[in-house]
Amino acid sequence: MHGPPADSGSQPPWTGLAWGLLAAAIWASYSVLARLAVKSGLSPGDLTLLRFAPGALLMAPWLWRWGLRDLAGIGWRRGLLLALLAGPGFSLLFMSGFTHAPLAHGAVIAPACQMLAGLGLSAALAGQRLTRETGVSAAFVLLGLMFIGGDSLLHQAGGLTLLGDALFAAAGTCWGAFGALSRRWQVDPLRVTAVVVVLAFVLFAPAFALLSDLTRMAAASPGMLLMQVLAQGLGAGLVAVLAFSRAAALLGSGRAAFFGALVPGAASLLAVPVLGEVPSLLQVMGIAAVVSGLLIAFGAARLLVARSR
Repeated sequence: MHGPPADSGSQPPWTGLAWGLLAAAIWASYSVLARLAVKSGLSPGDLTLLRFAPGALLMAPWLWRWGLRDLAGIGWRRGLLLALLAGPGFSLLFMSGFTHAPLAHGAVIAPACQMLAGLGLSAALAGQRLTRETGVSAAFVLLGLMFIGGDSLLHQAGGLTLLGDALFAAAGTCWGAFGALSRRWQVDPLRVTAVVVVLAFVLFAPAFALLSDLTRMAAASPGMLLMQVLAQGLGAGLVAVLAFSRAAALLGSGRAAFFGALVPGAASLLAVPVLGEVPSLLQVMGIAAVVSGLLIAFGAARLLVARSR
């Protein structure tokens, strides 16, 4: 039994676009702040806890109200898989990538792999047809990954940059699978958000308490912790999950996956004043290729041609 599915047919197209843009804006800002936190001494485990604890406290009463027996109508098997993909699995991989690679790599590779995984799984699981525009846009994204990969080979430090890139790729694939499965199972966006944040916290918090060194969080400034709670916990861990789930329900997980391609340009621009990390030429080329893929996917090139005629 599922939670009530979103009624995509009754919503105008711009509604899904607005939800997707909200998710992309949060992803861009939290990526920069995650890199800032890692550079300030917080660990991937610290950030993962801060990502899910606030949302879990807010959503636990709703999850209890909807029923734990069938996990809000989603089911325990499906709920656990979705929670692992969008919860600790994604967060630990993504945050760990920032310990080895710069912001521009994470801002490009994770969204690009999210898009590619979302497209592939949507075609395989949800039966969504891949159009010519989708194929061309995916080719641009692959080109962007090649540029970033080339930058890694030129500037890697003992192979650690490539390790960070691999972690970003795995994180993006997890999120793409989450979007495709959410669409396939027609889960309600609000309910799946509650399931993800609560189960992620329940699964991760005990291991964190037993195995992690709490001195890093104790040494962090209150301002840094508050900023990460807002960006990771409320923004990325709660609102972005809801926004992306809603966009996937309204637009389809394949098209919704392209919103991640807005993140590279926005995050890289934010990284200059916040982190002092200026993208290299290859990184800029990778960002441009991935963003071009997004524009093609949403028919921007077709619209421009039609207007010129």
